Amino acid sequence: MSRKAKIGLDLFGGDNAPHSNLEGAIFALKNNFLEELYLIGGDESLEIPKELKNRIKLIKAENLVDNHTKPTEVIKLKNSSIYIGNEMMKNGELDAFVSAGNTGALLAAGTFITGRIKGITRPALVIPLPGKGGKPRVLVDGGANAELKPIHFLDLAKEGIAFAKFLGIDNPKVYILNIGTEESKGTKLVKEAAEHLSSDERINYMGFIEGRDIFENNIDVIVTDGFTGNNMLKTIEGTAYYILSELKEKVSNGGILTKIGALLMKKSLKGLKSSLDYRQYGGTFFLGINGILIKAHGSSDSEAIANALSVANKATEEKIVDKIKEML
Repeated sequence: MSRKAKIGLDLFGGDNAPHSNLEGAIFALKNNFLEELYLIGGDESLEIPKELKNRIKLIKAENLVDNHTKPTEVIKLKNSSIYIGNEMMKNGELDAFVSAGNTGALLAAGTFITGRIKGITRPALVIPLPGKGGKPRVLVDGGANAELKPIHFLDLAKEGIAFAKFLGIDNPKVYILNIGTEESKGTKLVKEAAEHLSSDERINYMGFIEGRDIFENNIDVIVTDGFTGNNMLKTIEGTAYYILSELKEKVSNGGILTKIGALLMKKSLKGLKSSLDYRQYGGTFFLGINGILIKAHGSSDSEAIANALSVANKATEEKIVDKIKEML
């Protein structure tokens, strides 16, 4: 019988903390997304249902990190929830740590407190994206490393492949995001990165991909620097919400036939909205850390927190960190 996964949750991280974090934790436990939970920053004053008290372990911590905290400062804030959660991972007291807090501080704590996997120089933010046919694809880096050297793309590819396999994709195909698919296109960075990926037999490197093609059926892993990746994510998110908002307005201002048509399409439109909803994934991984470090969206509600805890539990069971180590 496998042991219980030791999952920690930062009570203080996120725009809606601590209430949504606690509600998400309770929901996850009640629905058996996980067996037990370490609540980092919790104390006896919290209103926890009596039947769950034996499944929640309260770990004393302070709320010392906010959105203005510089990444390097968190290393000195030893009583903060982010520091303690990462220190517990380093010491083997936690298998996974989930936080909706400051992204830079979380990455710094993961890198310098929990530590990197041996052989990985650049941990990265790995983002699952929707795509055609309902099959997810993986973007690496979503914003952890604004600047990279060509050799670092090897780390990104290995992290992306491990996460794609975690999502159930066999022999993932890897692409580099570029302004064109021809080998002559792009900056010196992407051209040299392509040389590194194509020379590694463990990587199923397919070449360059343009931004307009990232949602096609045959795409599994897309690698790019964190500056480009983060801008791409925000562009996708903004465009999606713009289209949905415009569609809603057109229906609202349209005639009776428009409203009838929208009513007939209601189920399909709900499905579209759901596929674009970040809460279905709950959180994204900082891969390359020697532990499972999950960054939940800053505006996470209780549903997103619960899903992030579920993802953390699954990643522990499937030993995603060991899969990256195997590639090295």
